Amino acid sequence: MRQQMDLDTRIPQDLLEQLLTAGDTRRYAIGDILFHQGDASDALYVLLSGRLRVYSGNANGREVVYNVLEAGDTFGELLLDGGPRSASVQAVAESECLVIKGDALRTLIRTCPDLAERLMLRLIARLRHATRTIHSLALEGVFERVVALLEENASGGDGTRRIPLLLTQQEIANRVGATREMVNHVMQRLRRNGYLARDAQRRTIIVKPLPLQG
Repeated sequence: MRQQMDLDTRIPQDLLEQLLTAGDTRRYAIGDILFHQGDASDALYVLLSGRLRVYSGNANGREVVYNVLEAGDTFGELLLDGGPRSASVQAVAESECLVIKGDALRTLIRTCPDLAERLMLRLIARLRHATRTIHSLALEGVFERVVALLEENASGGDGTRRIPLLLTQQEIANRVGATREMVNHVMQRLRRNGYLARDAQRRTIIVKPLPLQG
């Protein structure tokens, strides 16, 4: 699920203009893998446009999605400790990234306090997000986790909120740590009780406030 930031840690335009002189831009098609979990960490990425997912998988094809990144987000900061990539990143929309190699990044951090502060806040936000996720997995059921994800991603301000088409039942399952069958059960329950419906375009919509507990 997307991180709920206490502060906006995305790169502002004025700082981005400075960073563009220190790296190269790369384009990615839908489905492209930017790097795999376990790869050597060699660069910081700034997502200029598009949408990426951060995930891990196993040999059986099971996946868990840690986060979905949008324009202005940074990722790959863990290169600073010299360790390998802790997750894989894949484009889920046509995307463009600014890629800043490790040596150039270290120089920028020493000479640009704004960047150092942004990266520090970003890492703090990720730690908070990880703590919330662990709390949710340990203390909440699948119903509560699905509802929280729907609430985070719903859009629309006309009294009817819509769930993005990209948020399929399998994607929900990957992001809340459950099976697709369990998610389907929750979604069917919400529909039967009148919380969810489909509009004329067959998109899922929230028609009344979702319950906090199952």
